Amino acid sequence: MKQRMAVLRSVTLVSAATYVEYALGLVVSIWIARTLGPADFGRYAFTVWLCSWLMTCSNHALTTSSTKFIAEADGAGRPDIASHIAHRLSRYQNLSSFIVVVLFVTATLIIRPVEWQQSLLPVTVLVIVAVVAKANYAMLVAIEKGQESFEPVSIATVLAGAIGVGLISAATAVHAGMVAFFALFAVACLMLNLFNRLAFHRYCRPFAAGPIPEDISKRLSRHLRLTAALVLLIAMKSSTIEVFLLNTYASSTAVGFFAIAATLTRGAVELLSVGLTTTLLPYMAKSFGKNGTGQAARLLTEATRFYWATGLIIAGVGLITTPEIVTLMYGNRYVNAIPAIEATLVLAGLLLIGNSIAAFQIVVDRQDDRVQINVIALIVNAVLGIALVPFLGLAGAVITYAGTRFTELGLAIFYLRRATSGSLPVVPMARLFGAATVATAVAWLSVAIIPSRFGFIVGGMVFMGIFVPASFLVRYWTDDDYRFMTVITDRLGPLGRALMRVLNTLHGSVAKAPL
Repeated sequence: MKQRMAVLRSVTLVSAATYVEYALGLVVSIWIARTLGPADFGRYAFTVWLCSWLMTCSNHALTTSSTKFIAEADGAGRPDIASHIAHRLSRYQNLSSFIVVVLFVTATLIIRPVEWQQSLLPVTVLVIVAVVAKANYAMLVAIEKGQESFEPVSIATVLAGAIGVGLISAATAVHAGMVAFFALFAVACLMLNLFNRLAFHRYCRPFAAGPIPEDISKRLSRHLRLTAALVLLIAMKSSTIEVFLLNTYASSTAVGFFAIAATLTRGAVELLSVGLTTTLLPYMAKSFGKNGTGQAARLLTEATRFYWATGLIIAGVGLITTPEIVTLMYGNRYVNAIPAIEATLVLAGLLLIGNSIAAFQIVVDRQDDRVQINVIALIVNAVLGIALVPFLGLAGAVITYAGTRFTELGLAIFYLRRATSGSLPVVPMARLFGAATVATAVAWLSVAIIPSRFGFIVGGMVFMGIFVPASFLVRYWTDDDYRFMTVITDRLGPLGRALMRVLNTLHGSVAKAPL
């Protein structure tokens, strides 16, 4: 229980910062989209997407490997080795960023992207600034996660986000263009880096050069090679082919719609699951360092249950609320993006359990499995994209995304069964899916009969009002989960105790029944 409360504190800290970041980021996205219009917003979204892709290439395996091996060394009682690992991988990251920037500049001079023809030099410089600053920030955050220190990233996120909203609001007021908004994106990346560095010196242990034992060094090198290949494969199949084909065969408007779908989907997923996602890998790695594969497998089962419940909420609420929310926030010019947003939200929710499987494979050194999974998924992604996007446009991109993600999850489950004797809680998951289906249907009807632009709020409340009690009635939560909920609600005072009385009524003898 003590470990669970430590996890809860970390989850709460990261989640609170993420909620602020997402709220501010959503406001910024809406302002930029409304100011620029679908076509220019598509060009802006393409540029931001390219920066994200270059950041991924700059860091490849370094962030994941840092978190895993630093946490594992701490779990084994060797903070000195954790310090030396952090120093070595930080130097690798600096070299990697330099190589990526050189390759990017060379490619830009040769290709001269059409989207930047009028502002090639300033946009190129801004991309370099944004990529180097944000990639370095992500590397330092990975080290912080390995040390189980989540305060710096929370502080940096809130401060940089608040300042960024002020700058964006000023740019919106003067009707700035695409280049100006992208310049503010680069400034935001710089602020994140600066604030995080200042907080790191306050909350985290410094790292320094030093020897790493031979056995750990060999494992680290192997992990880096496999994870680097894996991350680059993931970068290639994470909407890269879809965005490239949309930009080539469709229009900037289609790219903008696809970007809005990706932004809202990512926001919904992070809003509800970022705390678990951020803390799962370091805690699982620390447990693996202490007790081996058995403890990591137990955490996998627990994480899968929470991911599945969260994913069903994302899918159900997303399907119910998307049409009214998009029209309200972005305006009628973006109505054609609604089907893509609904589809990606539902898919992201149903496939969220893949996060727990990926964390387990990383921790128990099954990166070769993940490489094989992603090679096959990339092939499926390319085949579907080439076959569908040029002819179906945005709809083809969404179908390509769906086919790729389902292929990836199916393969992940197949390889998981080869790696451990444990299994996913399929029967409880099926029961909860039935409850979510009923909750979605009732909530959808409630939205349909309420003649209001804000009927989606009622729909969301109806969904949660049905889904949460039903999760107890269908025996989804275990006794350990229920006792953990009791500890949490006791700390919330009178409101928490009132909530616990409701849960007691729902729970009864159900919590003690075998699953």
